[in-house]
Amino acid sequence: MAQKMSALLMVVLAACTAGSSATPLAPTGVASELWTMYRGDLARDGHPPSATLDAGTAVRLRLAWRTRLDGAVDGTPVVSAGVVYVASAGGTVAALDSATGKTRWSRHGLGAIAGSPTVAERQLFVGTLAGTIYALHADDGTDAWRWQGPPNVSIWASPAVYREVLVIGLASPYGDTPLVAGSLVGLDVATGRERWTLCVRRGCEPGDGVWSTPAVDKQGIAFVGVGNPDDGVLAFDPLTGARRWFASLYPDQGHDLDVGASPIVYMLGGREVVAQASVQGLFAVLDAASGASVWSRQLVQGSAVHGLLASPAYDGANIYAVSASPPTGMFAVRASDGAVIWRHETAGPVYSAPAVGKGTVVFGTGAVFGDLNAGSVIALSTADGHQLWSYDTHSAVRSGPALAGADFVVVGDYAGDVLAFRPNGAMAA
Repeated sequence: MAQKMSALLMVVLAACTAGSSATPLAPTGVASELWTMYRGDLARDGHPPSATLDAGTAVRLRLAWRTRLDGAVDGTPVVSAGVVYVASAGGTVAALDSATGKTRWSRHGLGAIAGSPTVAERQLFVGTLAGTIYALHADDGTDAWRWQGPPNVSIWASPAVYREVLVIGLASPYGDTPLVAGSLVGLDVATGRERWTLCVRRGCEPGDGVWSTPAVDKQGIAFVGVGNPDDGVLAFDPLTGARRWFASLYPDQGHDLDVGASPIVYMLGGREVVAQASVQGLFAVLDAASGASVWSRQLVQGSAVHGLLASPAYDGANIYAVSASPPTGMFAVRASDGAVIWRHETAGPVYSAPAVGKGTVVFGTGAVFGDLNAGSVIALSTADGHQLWSYDTHSAVRSGPALAGADFVVVGDYAGDVLAFRPNGAMAA
């Protein structure tokens, strides 16, 4: 998810004792159960081709297993070859069997983690709030390499792997104390060697932290949201770090209205566009070639760590944006012009990035401020927003769910639980 808000709770959690335990991996899931990165694929639309959960299956979802980690799980779990990989605010990364939830291996004491892991080339990549990138062997959790960022930076975003380059965004610690220069770094996937660095502000001035995870289009151009004071979208080359364009969405005026959600990339009327949600409550669509505005709509009146903080989803027709500011819940917005098709109101705020299947959209509810022992996972019909299914987690769900295949949903919560759902009667292959 857009990860800045999770620090309010993470920074007080102690990391566990360093170490690892390993059991050799033997895939037990089906090949179609894939969700290997934040939002499912590089388009960051929460709707990868492998996510095919439909309404008939969604209404039959039941808790299949629950496994507890040592701190809040705010990033989305990722799924590959029958294994669920997940990271916690307590500094643990774990590999869980997708059929049973049993731990295959775990690493502790890595430092608080806000984002989602990424699996690529049989490696698992994860970033910490202490500014460290860990590359772990996916089979057993042992180190492949690690990279340490500059002093005082935090990594809130999830690692993005494009070809042989791992791209990561750097931002300030929570509260912008100290305020550091927002930047992007390209690392060699195989070795961790630094290939390039791109400061968002000219002259590497402090500000414009990168809380957002980059999206990459089919032409190999990347787009990422950046924070205050310029609050906008940056386009760049992920292989070289060359800047393409920057578009500011609104004046921040000292209100900390960071753009923390990841952008999504889609085609509109024969041209490529970039859609961006914002904490300020504005939803904007920009021309991918130039950054020029295509359309925008004020969905809510946002504020710091509220508004449209979570990354939206897109299913080819509508965009599904969720709000942590009143009215809390989900907006289904027509991708062509921003018209609101339907709205589903929730009792609590939504910080969970939604995932879309076939006629279904799944997300979590739960607070950052207030009652953290209340939350749920909800599935709605994309046709009209009516509720198909829900599960009371008794804990805030800020993690975006992963829809891995046609009948497997996995998500994390504030209590540190990883919850997996399958339809009643379904078994992992």
